[in-house]
Amino acid sequence: MWCLAGVRRTTLVAGLAVALIDAALVVVLVTSLLAHPASRPAPTPAPRSTPTSTSTTSPAPAAPPYHPRRVTPPPSAVERALNQSMAASDPAARALLATVTCPAPATSVAFRAVAASDASSSALFALAFTQELLDLDFATSTRAALLAWAGDNAAPMTLGDLPGALATRVLCASLTTGPSPVVSAAAWRALARAGATWRASALAVSVNPTWIQASDAGWTSVDPLMVIDDVSGLLTVTTPGRAPLVESFAFALTLGGAARHPGYGVVALDDWTVN
Repeated sequence: MWCLAGVRRTTLVAGLAVALIDAALVVVLVTSLLAHPASRPAPTPAPRSTPTSTSTTSPAPAAPPYHPRRVTPPPSAVERALNQSMAASDPAARALLATVTCPAPATSVAFRAVAASDASSSALFALAFTQELLDLDFATSTRAALLAWAGDNAAPMTLGDLPGALATRVLCASLTTGPSPVVSAAAWRALARAGATWRASALAVSVNPTWIQASDAGWTSVDPLMVIDDVSGLLTVTTPGRAPLVESFAFALTLGGAARHPGYGVVALDDWTVN
């Protein structure tokens, strides 16, 4: 689920009407590269322990090259429409992603690898990823370490014809450009000085209705693990000397076969909202 920077999805919908599929399906799946909810309650993974000191990231242990599985979708009118849309947006997407600077993928004491058992299920992975992404102690962790951990859980964008180096940058781009739970470097430093912490709770996940409609319309991804999940929950912001602030949040998480390990990874985080 991604949108070209500065372009509203509602605007894109009007220009992408396709005979056999609602335009909104194509917009959400195809038309851009950057991320700008119906839910089913699911058990929240156990929160990770809060680290006691800032730790530097360490590259993930060396392992044989891993290649996520790919399939060949059957030709269809939906597939042709999607390919045409991607061909039109691909040059802009490449140019945009080429400007994104991302830390090398890594895990750390503050941001640990997602358990293999959670990576085997889209819903469990979405929950585990969300918990780790939002359970933050700003004084004992760093923004760079968080983005490096996200990179370790990235899945390549398989729509369009992006080279591998750019395909795995889509997640980083979605987290650092536009609405995102990852605050700016300056905001992170301010929160660290204030001793602020975040905790996510009451998490719920469901398959995005748009994804269901696209599948029902006959569209098939080359990535057999690709799916769009809607995630929602509560975010508790705690700052010493102040009453805790509890806000509701929601976003869409596009998942796919992870680039660095078996099971699910994240292609992009989209539609981040806080109320």
